[in-house]
Amino acid sequence: MDEVAETLQLITLILVGVGAFLWWRAMQARSHRLKLQTTPNYPLGRLADMEELPARAEVLAEAAAGPEGLLTSPYSQTECVWFRVEVVHHHYSDETGDRLELSPVFDLHSHQPFTLTDVTGSALCRPHWVEVEHADLVHDRFDEGVVPPTDALSPPHLEDAERGVVTASTKVAGPAALTPGCSFREWVIPPGERIFLRAFPHRDDDGGVVLMGGEDEPMTISTHTEQELIREDRGKEVLGFTALPVTLVLLVFALLLG
Repeated sequence: MDEVAETLQLITLILVGVGAFLWWRAMQARSHRLKLQTTPNYPLGRLADMEELPARAEVLAEAAAGPEGLLTSPYSQTECVWFRVEVVHHHYSDETGDRLELSPVFDLHSHQPFTLTDVTGSALCRPHWVEVEHADLVHDRFDEGVVPPTDALSPPHLEDAERGVVTASTKVAGPAALTPGCSFREWVIPPGERIFLRAFPHRDDDGGVVLMGGEDEPMTISTHTEQELIREDRGKEVLGFTALPVTLVLLVFALLLG
């Protein structure tokens, strides 16, 4: 009976840990939701006509090429207005030598400005400090035995037949949990994508509207609408704020049984 009680207590402690994580995620979601709900929405044309720009603004607009034209993502060679690349090294532990560890090598994104348009006008987006949600995953590749690259913008090793393809998704990261090597992932925002932004509007030297973020509060960009983001946050809140109390009650019962 004692062994059963100890096992039950251990399982309950694990569940409490999971519940605590879900509670923390729910708090983050609540903060994110309140920011969305308290920031006013503006058409781009109205922002352009305002004498004094608001401190924060939300817009729903279509992404288009910026002053320097479209970008080409390094791995899949996809034309886009923004991309992010992530390289993770899967290697054996230096201490034990028999356990695979995941070490981030690069997690970089493009900073080139791009254009936003809606039926009322246009603005410029400068994605220096930015959090992009739900971007399109266009490349997910795992290469066995590959050492970390020195340049994140250099494409991973490809077979000759694969070079130049628009989207590469061969040798996906499935074996990565068991095999040393490197995983390469890439996300993009293609031109024509309708995106939601929460940002700080400014004016450039020519008087045009520029949307950007700050180091302390990055700009939010999502391919989902504001309503979809709020629904996602509410779902996380319900799960997190319910899971932790339930697991704590289970822990009390488990301790009483012991």
